[in-house]
Amino acid sequence: MKIPVVYKSGEEDLIEPKFLDILLHIGEIQEFRRSDHWVNATDDPIRSPQKRQNNFQGDDRRRQATAEINFSL
Repeated sequence: MKIPVVYKSGEEDLIEPKFLDILLHIGEIQEFRRSDHWVNATDDPIRSPQKRQNNFQGDDRRRQATAEINFSL
């Protein structure tokens, strides 16, 4: 599902979700649409790449499950 965006130039577009972080990081996006409202990229709080780093300290159950599956083959 593509995301509606408004570039700094005022041009409107629909982009693939994988490009949103890149375009936000380089400052090309003025606004983008979330599921329930428009977000102003310069005024509204959005997640930064630093906050998305995995700081989880618990067991990685997905990795363990994959290892168990591989061993059972």
